[in-house]
Amino acid sequence: MFKFSKKPNTYGPFDAEEDVTMNTAEEEVEEGFGDFDDAPAAPAAPAPNTAALKIINPKSYQDASEIAGYLMNGSTVLLNIENMAREQAVRMIDYLSGATYVLGGLMTKVGKTTIVVAPKNVDVSSIEAMVGN
Repeated sequence: MFKFSKKPNTYGPFDAEEDVTMNTAEEEVEEGFGDFDDAPAAPAAPAPNTAALKIINPKSYQDASEIAGYLMNGSTVLLNIENMAREQAVRMIDYLSGATYVLGGLMTKVGKTTIVVAPKNVDVSSIEAMVGN
Protein backbone atom coordinates (compact mmCIF):
# COMPACT_ATOMS: atom_id res chain seq x y z
CA MET A 1 0.00 0.00 0.00
CA PHE A 2 1.37 3.40 -0.97
CA LYS A 3 1.05 6.39 1.34
CA PHE A 4 1.31 9.87 0.02
CA SER A 5 2.50 12.56 2.34
CA LYS A 6 1.79 16.20 1.81
CA LYS A 7 5.06 18.07 1.86
CA PRO A 8 5.06 21.83 1.96
CA ASN A 9 6.22 23.65 -1.17
CA THR A 10 9.84 24.46 -0.36
CA TYR A 11 10.49 26.18 -3.67
CA GLY A 12 8.43 29.27 -2.87
CA PRO A 13 5.95 31.04 -5.07
CA PHE A 14 6.72 31.83 -8.67
CA ASP A 15 7.30 35.52 -9.16
CA ALA A 16 6.51 36.51 -12.72
CA GLU A 17 8.66 39.61 -12.40
CA GLU A 18 11.86 37.74 -11.57
CA ASP A 19 14.86 38.82 -13.57
CA VAL A 20 15.58 35.88 -15.85
CA THR A 21 18.37 36.21 -18.39
CA MET A 22 19.15 33.89 -21.22
CA ASN A 23 22.36 33.95 -23.21
CA THR A 24 22.13 34.01 -26.97
CA ALA A 25 24.68 32.38 -29.22
CA GLU A 26 26.31 35.77 -29.86
CA GLU A 27 26.71 36.41 -26.14
CA GLU A 28 28.25 32.96 -25.66
CA VAL A 29 30.85 33.75 -28.33
CA GLU A 30 31.69 36.95 -26.50
CA GLU A 31 32.01 35.01 -23.24
CA GLY A 32 34.67 32.74 -24.72
CA PHE A 33 32.73 29.71 -25.90
CA GLY A 34 34.33 30.00 -29.33
CA ASP A 35 33.01 30.74 -32.76
CA PHE A 36 30.71 28.02 -34.02
CA ASP A 37 31.61 28.77 -37.65
CA ASP A 38 35.20 27.64 -37.08
CA ALA A 39 34.21 24.24 -35.68
CA PRO A 40 35.34 21.30 -37.80
CA ALA A 41 32.61 19.67 -39.82
CA ALA A 42 31.42 16.28 -38.66
CA PRO A 43 32.70 13.47 -40.86
CA ALA A 44 30.19 12.43 -43.46
CA ALA A 45 28.60 9.04 -42.98
CA PRO A 46 29.66 6.55 -45.63
CA ALA A 47 27.16 6.23 -48.41
CA PRO A 48 25.29 2.93 -48.40
CA ASN A 49 26.70 0.45 -50.86
CA THR A 50 23.43 -0.78 -52.36
CA ALA A 51 25.18 -2.43 -55.31
CA ALA A 52 27.20 -4.82 -53.13
CA LEU A 53 26.11 -8.43 -52.89
CA LYS A 54 27.68 -10.55 -50.17
CA ILE A 55 27.43 -14.33 -50.42
CA ILE A 56 27.83 -15.89 -46.99
CA ASN A 57 27.92 -19.50 -45.80
CA PRO A 58 27.66 -19.11 -42.01
CA LYS A 59 28.76 -21.93 -39.75
CA SER A 60 27.08 -20.82 -36.51
CA TYR A 61 24.83 -18.24 -34.89
CA GLN A 62 27.86 -16.10 -33.99
CA ASP A 63 28.04 -14.97 -37.63
CA ALA A 64 24.65 -13.22 -37.34
CA SER A 65 26.00 -9.88 -36.09
CA GLU A 66 28.49 -9.72 -38.97
CA ILE A 67 25.68 -10.35 -41.46
CA ALA A 68 23.53 -7.68 -39.78
CA GLY A 69 26.51 -5.32 -40.12
CA TYR A 70 26.60 -5.89 -43.88
CA LEU A 71 22.89 -5.15 -44.01
CA MET A 72 23.35 -1.95 -41.98
CA ASN A 73 26.04 -0.80 -44.41
CA GLY A 74 23.65 -1.19 -47.34
CA SER A 75 24.83 -4.52 -48.71
CA THR A 76 22.48 -7.25 -49.86
CA VAL A 77 23.31 -10.65 -48.38
CA LEU A 78 22.73 -14.02 -50.05
CA LEU A 79 22.74 -16.44 -47.15
CA ASN A 80 23.29 -20.20 -47.54
CA ILE A 81 22.44 -21.97 -44.27
CA GLU A 82 22.79 -25.60 -45.43
CA ASN A 83 25.98 -26.17 -43.35
CA MET A 84 24.39 -24.97 -40.09
CA ALA A 85 22.72 -26.99 -37.37
CA ARG A 86 18.96 -26.50 -37.47
CA GLU A 87 18.78 -24.80 -34.04
CA GLN A 88 21.59 -22.41 -34.95
CA ALA A 89 19.94 -21.60 -38.29
CA VAL A 90 16.60 -20.84 -36.65
CA ARG A 91 18.27 -18.51 -34.15
CA MET A 92 20.16 -16.74 -36.93
CA ILE A 93 17.05 -16.29 -39.05
CA ASP A 94 15.19 -14.88 -36.02
CA TYR A 95 18.02 -12.45 -35.30
CA LEU A 96 18.32 -11.32 -38.92
CA SER A 97 14.55 -11.04 -39.22
CA GLY A 98 14.54 -8.54 -36.37
CA ALA A 99 17.49 -6.59 -37.80
CA THR A 100 15.83 -6.52 -41.22
CA TYR A 101 12.57 -5.28 -39.73
CA VAL A 102 14.28 -2.50 -37.78
CA LEU A 103 16.18 -1.35 -40.88
CA GLY A 104 13.06 -1.51 -43.07
CA GLY A 105 14.59 -4.14 -45.32
CA LEU A 106 13.39 -7.36 -46.87
CA MET A 107 14.13 -10.99 -46.08
CA THR A 108 12.96 -13.66 -48.50
CA LYS A 109 13.59 -17.36 -49.00
CA VAL A 110 14.76 -18.12 -52.54
CA GLY A 111 15.74 -21.76 -52.15
CA LYS A 112 15.55 -24.64 -49.70
CA THR A 113 18.52 -23.33 -47.71
CA THR A 114 19.08 -19.95 -49.38
CA ILE A 115 17.78 -16.64 -48.06
CA VAL A 116 18.18 -13.10 -49.39
CA VAL A 117 18.48 -10.34 -46.80
CA ALA A 118 18.30 -6.88 -48.36
CA PRO A 119 18.24 -3.33 -47.02
CA LYS A 120 15.36 -1.02 -47.87
CA ASN A 121 15.05 0.31 -51.41
CA VAL A 122 16.78 -2.74 -52.93
CA ASP A 123 14.94 -4.75 -55.56
CA VAL A 124 15.63 -8.44 -54.98
CA SER A 125 13.65 -9.78 -57.95
CA SER A 126 16.80 -10.14 -60.07
CA ILE A 127 18.53 -12.06 -57.27
CA GLU A 128 15.50 -14.33 -56.87
CA ALA A 129 15.53 -15.01 -60.62
CA MET A 130 19.28 -15.69 -60.61
CA VAL A 131 19.11 -18.12 -57.68
CA GLY A 132 15.94 -19.77 -59.03
CA ASN A 133 17.82 -20.82 -62.20
